[in-house]
Amino acid sequence: MTVQFGVKFIFCTFFLFIGSYSFAYTHSQPVAKAINGTGVTQYAPLLMPWQAALKQKNYDSVSCGAVVISEYWLLTAAHCNTSDIDDVVIAGTSLIEDGNFNILDERFFFNVVKRISHPDYNEKNFLNDIAIIRVERSLFDVAQPIKIVTHDEQIMADLNFDNSWTTNADSPVTAIASGWGDTLEEGYPTTLQLITLAGVPDDQCVGLNIDDQYMVCADSNINGLIKDVCSGDSGGPLIWQNAQAIANSDLGIRLIGVTSNGAKCSSRSSNPENQYNQLTGQYTQVSTYRTWIENQIQAYDNNPDFSLDDDSLQPNILVDPFSVAKEDSINRDTAQAVVTVAAEQNGGGAITWFSILIGLIAVSWRQNQSKSY
Repeated sequence: MTVQFGVKFIFCTFFLFIGSYSFAYTHSQPVAKAINGTGVTQYAPLLMPWQAALKQKNYDSVSCGAVVISEYWLLTAAHCNTSDIDDVVIAGTSLIEDGNFNILDERFFFNVVKRISHPDYNEKNFLNDIAIIRVERSLFDVAQPIKIVTHDEQIMADLNFDNSWTTNADSPVTAIASGWGDTLEEGYPTTLQLITLAGVPDDQCVGLNIDDQYMVCADSNINGLIKDVCSGDSGGPLIWQNAQAIANSDLGIRLIGVTSNGAKCSSRSSNPENQYNQLTGQYTQVSTYRTWIENQIQAYDNNPDFSLDDDSLQPNILVDPFSVAKEDSINRDTAQAVVTVAAEQNGGGAITWFSILIGLIAVSWRQNQSKSY
């Protein structure tokens, strides 16, 4: 996934570092298409069986990502719950050809019957940027769910990030994001793309302007190589592996985040030498919302016994994405630079256009701070 152009004028965000100060626009921007991603079918036909997509209204294009979490329910970003996104989910396939959904088998299409955004979603700072989607028939016919990280596991993930993240050097892969998005040279990729990342400690997340219990951060694990999610993958998954649960059928793979917001990708890729001073990719921390998710599903389905801890929600994963998608540092020398533009603030998806006209809007500077703002 390489190049994305927005369909409407948007608020742009990026960080400019001068001396010992860091400044930022107060509005982070949802971006959702991977820089320097890799097609998942290189590793397995359905490497990410929990990955889903939301269809653009009136056009055969992917607007946002989504994540299967139970037989009838998916997670996505609240900023993906808009009128320009259709009531159609595509799940159970790694291949979606832009502009030609007719070639997809009908079993991959699911009609949406309910969309619920978090009632306290704040579109200005992306606080509570999470929504759930209910479809009319079982997703398990073609897809598998992913288990949402527990509060205790999130603490483990945070510790993992604290102990493994480094600046000015390569970091191990501790997180993976995935999704579909437009490319300048080839248009929207047919194959689902994944991007290997490193989880970033909360106190080193550039731009974490809300309490860190609501966001988790991840960035490129390769020093000198910009890797990030951008326009087109909002609402998609950020996964982490619990090393203590690798022996389980799901290999300990957990959903820790939903793609929410970050820097305009053109700013990132055009300034790679400033890698660690740029806005870090931010993902809604899903462990914070476990109770809310369960309550919404219980109420809508009139099923008070529903639990995200149910054993039926543990997938059977045959290929470990963290084993097959490990990236060597030599890739930074051959990676192609990319240019992208963020999605519209309220949409997450986008349709291409061929000139970059977007100006900088609503500039409000602040001095660099750590953690919450």
